[in-house]
Amino acid sequence: MNAYELIGRKLQKAREDTGMSQDELARKIGCTQSSLSNYELGKRRLYFADLQRIGEVLGKPITYFLEQTEDEATLKDEQKIIVKELYMKEIIDAALELTPVQRRSVLDFILWQKKRSDSE
Repeated sequence: MNAYELIGRKLQKAREDTGMSQDELARKIGCTQSSLSNYELGKRRLYFADLQRIGEVLGKPITYFLEQTEDEATLKDEQKIIVKELYMKEIIDAALELTPVQRRSVLDFILWQKKRSDSE
């Protein structure tokens, strides 16, 4: 299972937990039902901005979609490396589209997350 599929599963679960149909959520976030279906199946890449908008509609923080799940915890070591590399590629691709100020803000968030996990 790749990173997109893992995020897609969480997206589907969050949507179903709210009782929303794919069509209803798609309209609220401004995409088609087929696009949303592809997000949930991990066939289409989601950008952070899209994930944030979805999280706002579903009442979930963006970290809900990105944090490790039990599924990921049971992956073999080689699979974990692949998942991590996919996350890093998406982070880097998205960061390249940001302004320097926005990239600094993302870096601050990453460092805050690291500090938070180190203190737990």
